[in-house]
Amino acid sequence: MKDTRILIVEDEGLVAQDIRHRLIRMGYPEPSIANTGETAVKQAIALQPDLILIDIVLANGYLDGIDAAKRIRKFLDVPIVYITASSDSQTLTRAKLTEPNAYILKPFQTRELQIVIELILYKHEVEKELMEKARLVSTELRNMQEGVIAFDSKGQISFMNLSAEKLTGWLESDAIGKLLGDVLSMKNLPDMESFELEDHLAEKIPLETVPSHGLLLSKNGLSTEVFTFIKSVPKNKEVDVDRILVIRDYVKK
Repeated sequence: MKDTRILIVEDEGLVAQDIRHRLIRMGYPEPSIANTGETAVKQAIALQPDLILIDIVLANGYLDGIDAAKRIRKFLDVPIVYITASSDSQTLTRAKLTEPNAYILKPFQTRELQIVIELILYKHEVEKELMEKARLVSTELRNMQEGVIAFDSKGQISFMNLSAEKLTGWLESDAIGKLLGDVLSMKNLPDMESFELEDHLAEKIPLETVPSHGLLLSKNGLSTEVFTFIKSVPKNKEVDVDRILVIRDYVKK
């Protein structure tokens, strides 16, 4: 809390000072204040705040709070909370397009403001950590020696690493959006248990099975003896990935 930078955007001086005093009493450091949309954009870029409290209706200048928020969002990934006395449908429709993190209607209680700020800051921090973890996981998957193909519940591919590209002969850019069965061409070895991709997708057999063994026929006409297995992944509303197919070169196992 002691390092949290908050920018107040409010054209009414007394209201801005009231919010400022409330934030200080909550334990936040001295917030910055902008009284126009134009000043808000400049200060946001210069200060890199952790949160912006902005009034939708700004009488001064040519940018209202919504327009200022749009411009700020082009430069910064910062939580924005609208503080406003305006609740007409047209204004709220415009405001929704900027995807604010929350609204607070005037007049409001200090406790209400505090709860909103704490929840928004916490959620934003968690989302940043998840994005960073996702980035690291993506980097690790791309650099794995095994081929990795991610796909959704319909079997449509959303990710393919370099090893999978080499094994299948498909570029990730060409494979994304295609069905897994159209990209992955497998031929069973005579002495091995049958591998039916459709059974995996239809979940007729357990996903956590002994890896299947067969020949992977690449788009380039090459064949590679491989182990393959499919793993289900936790549901994520941000990314539609249902399962991951791992392909391991039998010779390199």
